[in-house]
Amino acid sequence: MLEDNQKSNKSNDWKERELGAFWTKDGPKGKFLSGTVEVGEGDKKQKLQVVMFPNRYKESDRQPDYILYTSKDMDGSSSSSNQPKKEEIPESLV
Repeated sequence: MLEDNQKSNKSNDWKERELGAFWTKDGPKGKFLSGTVEVGEGDKKQKLQVVMFPNRYKESDRQPDYILYTSKDMDGSSSSSNQPKKEEIPESLV
């Protein structure tokens, strides 16, 4: 019984610390991650649609391996809705 309670407490701790989730996608120019992150605190939290691409221009360990961007609707406007969007890898990262 005590073990179940400890597992539950660990699970709750992880859930409280969760900021978002990502899914691997296959685009026409390679794999990338698509998902959501929550920003803000308390009642002012907002869920943002984001995409993450590998940094194809990485030249040193001081540069990031991946770069995170806000998603854009098909019309080019930034998105903060919960609807999944079709994303493509930007030309600048290929």
